[in-house]
Amino acid sequence: MHTMIRWIRKLKIEKRLRTFFFLASIVPVLILGICSAAGSYEEMKEMAVDYSAAMADISLGNMEQHFSKYLSQIEAVEESSALLQRISSYNSADWDEKKQTENDMRLLVNSIFGQNQEVDTVEISSADGAKFYYPSPITKKGSPLLAETEVLDGPLWSFIPKETGADKENYIVISKAMKPYGTIVLALKKDYAETLCENAGAVKQWKTAIFDGSGALVAGEDAFDRASGADGAVAFTEQGKMFTSGHVISSMQWKIVNGVPYSYLLDGVYQQIGVLFALLAAGILVVFYLSKIMTASITEPLGKLTKAMERDGWKELLTDEGRDEYHELIQGFNQMNERLGHMGNEVLQMELKESRLERIKKETELSALQKQINPHFLYNTLETIYWNGQYEGAEEISDVVIAVGNYFRTIISKGQEYTTVGQEAKSVENYLFLQNLRFGGRIRIWWDIREGTEDCRVMKLILQPVMEDMINEALEEKAKEIQFCVEGKREGSQVRFFISGVPRNLTEGFRKIQELPGCGNVNQRLKLYFGQHYGVTIEENGICILVPVKEEET
Repeated sequence: MHTMIRWIRKLKIEKRLRTFFFLASIVPVLILGICSAAGSYEEMKEMAVDYSAAMADISLGNMEQHFSKYLSQIEAVEESSALLQRISSYNSADWDEKKQTENDMRLLVNSIFGQNQEVDTVEISSADGAKFYYPSPITKKGSPLLAETEVLDGPLWSFIPKETGADKENYIVISKAMKPYGTIVLALKKDYAETLCENAGAVKQWKTAIFDGSGALVAGEDAFDRASGADGAVAFTEQGKMFTSGHVISSMQWKIVNGVPYSYLLDGVYQQIGVLFALLAAGILVVFYLSKIMTASITEPLGKLTKAMERDGWKELLTDEGRDEYHELIQGFNQMNERLGHMGNEVLQMELKESRLERIKKETELSALQKQINPHFLYNTLETIYWNGQYEGAEEISDVVIAVGNYFRTIISKGQEYTTVGQEAKSVENYLFLQNLRFGGRIRIWWDIREGTEDCRVMKLILQPVMEDMINEALEEKAKEIQFCVEGKREGSQVRFFISGVPRNLTEGFRKIQELPGCGNVNQRLKLYFGQHYGVTIEENGICILVPVKEEET
């Protein structure tokens, strides 16, 4: 019991109450409904089995009536004893007697079987070996069918092809010995049996199959088998699940199997179950509505108290007009809120002091990192100014001096930690201008600054140290021409720079940022000042720099 209580306590009160209402109201109705539906289903199933068996008896009677017609016609042939006597001695008769016997036999067969379109062939074999067939033979000399028929007292029903000719289709073959005169063989078309199966049922959904004595399917539904047919047995066909019943046709010793779909016989049960589920659905909606009202009266005060506890700050007091236990709980919460408010103010003052100290520490570290810019560039530039003055003339020296001045103005500007994206790009252009003087114009750069990005304010000296690393790496590879493309676009509250054309020795193996002085400097500054989300990453196709946008102060 205690284990169950602990498990229930893991659920919210609202879920507990709604579960209780559901179990107390819907479950009993559901159990009664299921029991009622199950009882009705079994009752209707028994009725369906009885109905199926009764319809199978009717179908059996119709089949026996149809097939017994041919036995009567064979008996009519046997009654012509005088003609059969002449057939038995056909081979020893003269030519005129043979001709007369053939004509009389043809007239007899036409008069008895001529109106039956389902009869394909009639064959009569005499005791002395003569054959009379209309229109084609069925058996051959030494026929096993005739040998089997002669030892029987009654007719033999078979589902076989003709023994002679090229026709390999199966026929319903009836053979009977007319002792002592000979044997008659009758071949019926299979389509006739198919038509009987189609017309056997009282309704369209009814399905019928006929199996011969060996269990082979003669006609009808091929999903059945000869073993089917016990009352109430189940078979699965293309039409779905079916009740089946089977009976043996006594005159043939063949079996007829009938099937009727579940959906047809049990339609009433399915409707009853549908009504039951509709009532259950309506009951669930009513219970859900009532339980929602009841649980709201209990959970709303708790929800108000929970939301108040989740809010930052402790100044707001709760009001409650109820008179139950929740009212006392809320009053206690308000008293605790007031006490915690005083404690919160003290903690806030301590956090502000720690924040100021942390900011001073970051600014100190940032200033130290900015002073790590490689000073040897200044000496190289001054050397370039000197040699250009010696060999090129005053105009180029003037350009160099202007570029150097602009570049160092950006680096050493005091009190300005931020610049615009456009100004940062101009600083890089000045740097590349000076480098091209050293390396004969081998360095080229393309800019793709998206609209709305150029005026964004970002931390200064973001691009130039990275470009310096890339140029140095390219020079190590002894590249004849160094080309870069810088893409800059604003993404929300940050700007993303992507530099392509990076030397392969940077991207292959993804060298660490710490191994590159310029990239390491920029990466450390961004992470120190803004957090781990920002910084420099070396990707497979280039270098990505992610820097936040400084909003204008008002």
